[in-house]
Amino acid sequence: MDSDTRYVMLAGLSLMVGVILGTGLGLLMAPQSGSRTRRQLKHMMEDASERAGEFADDAKETVSGIVERSKKFVI
Repeated sequence: MDSDTRYVMLAGLSLMVGVILGTGLGLLMAPQSGSRTRRQLKHMMEDASERAGEFADDAKETVSGIVERSKKFVI
């Protein structure tokens, strides 16, 4: 994997983590009941889990594509 691809993947992951942390802190500071906040956090974590899975699948496809293209140069 070349360095440009690593930087793009790192930037995407950093952005996702920042959004999740910012949203979580915003919910914790919001003036609402604790049960409602917990429900929102639960849904947010489920969504984040789905997005992380999708991101991992995309990264896996990208790496597989790079490996396949690299094989052409080696063989």
